[in-house]
Amino acid sequence: MTELYPDLAQRTRKRAYALWQQEGCPDNQAARHWERAQAAELAATERLVDVEEEDSFPASDPPSRSVAIGLR
Repeated sequence: MTELYPDLAQRTRKRAYALWQQEGCPDNQAARHWERAQAAELAATERLVDVEEEDSFPASDPPSRSVAIGLR
């Protein structure tokens, strides 16, 4: 997954650190903070991809405004 989104790990790291700080810097909670941060970042990334896909159409379908020339 990180190959597709190279900055995902960095964003996850920053979010996990922020979660850790918000909770008062507790010991032995790194895995829990990482999992929460990763889930949030993946969800945000998926929402961005969904929005981008809404604006596209399959390559096999011509745009609706194109006009076929010479066909009757």
